[in-house]
Order: sequence, then C-alpha cells, then structure tokens
Amino acid sequence: MFVNQKVQEISYALIRVAAYIRRQDLRQRIERMAFQLLEDVAGQSFESALRTSASLELLINLGKNIYEIEPVNAKIITGEVETLNAAMRQLVGLGEMPNFGEMFSKPPAVISSDSWSGNDSATANVGQANSSQTRQDNAAETGNGNNGINGTIRQSAILEKIRQTDNRQTQLKDLLAAFPEVSERTMRYDLQRLCNQGILERIGSGGPGSYYALKA
Repeated sequence: MFVNQKVQEISYALIRVAAYIRRQDLRQRIERMAFQLLEDVAGQSFESALRTSASLELLINLGKNIYEIEPVNAKIITGEVETLNAAMRQLVGLGEMPNFGEMFSKPPAVISSDSWSGNDSATANVGQANSSQTRQDNAAETGNGNNGINGTIRQSAILEKIRQTDNRQTQLKDLLAAFPEVSERTMRYDLQRLCNQGILERIGSGGPGSYYALKA
C-alpha cells in the first residue's frame, strides 16, 4: 500500500533529521509525532494521521525558521508529507487521488541488490558491471541505495561538510574523498540539486577547477 511505504520513509527521515536538532523540546516533539504518524497510518486512523501531519509540517517549518533544520531537508520532508496527505484524503473520501507519477522526477522505487529486476531487452547489450553501477547510482539518487544512505540525509551531510571548511566552499574531488561510498554521478546529482534549490553556488564552468560554495 502506497501510504504504508510513504509513512515509513517520512518517519525515518524525520527521526534522522531530529537527531541533529539541538533544542531538546523540538527534537522530542518531532520524534514523538513521527512515531504517532506511523501508528495512525498503521491503524488506518487516517483522520488522526492528517491532524498529526499538519502539526508536523508546522514544527518542521518552525525548525527551519530558527535554523535547527536545513532548508533543503524541510522542503523535501514537507513535500513528501503533502503527497502522503493527498493519498490519505482520498482514502477517507476527502479528495481526488492525484497522479503520483507527476509529483516525482522519477518513479519511486525501493531497490536492493537481492530484489532488483531489470528490463531484459534494455540491458541485453550492457555489461553486468556497468548495469550494477547504474542501478546503485539510480538508487542513491532516489534515496534508497544499497548502502542505506537516505538522499535527504546525504545532502544534509554534504552541506555540513562544506560548512565546516574554512571558507565554506569545496571542490568535487574533496567531497568524493569525504564520502567514498557515494559515486561521482550521485555526488554531481546531489550538488546540482542543491544548486537548483539555491543553497549552493557553483563557481566555475564545471571542470576540475570549479568549486561549490554555500550561499549567504
């Protein structure tokens, strides 16, 4: 069921993000509501879940405004919560089921090395090693890679790494060295996404001399 998978993803992201919040009261409230949302959906108490998710959105926005939650994390989580809410409203007869395919840049997928099933006709002429790497990159981009790194948390870690540098800027090669489990393709994807969201700025033409800087 879509809502069951989505609420698990959202609750996981909320708990991971809450771990970085310094204000104990805010952290505990978000963690408690993440579990409450999970329990509401599991028990099919969708009206209660809608109220819980509304409170969560307010807390996430508060955390962003007081600099306890990264804007990129707040934006991604609230977007996923809105998608969950639309599905739950449909289940309780409060709205029309949206076309989820139009809400995502790529279809949502849960990918693991044990369960992957590729398109035989599309991969017949591709080497096994290249196919495996492509699957890992695609999985990482959607936040469900084999290494278990959630896309939201991964991008937050990248921002934190850049923030820790003396001049708040770094090159691609330095980030690849800091995150050896992330492929270059996925790293470029994350950096471009952060640039598109106005959080990072790329200085240079994209060659070896280019670097990424936090926007003020």
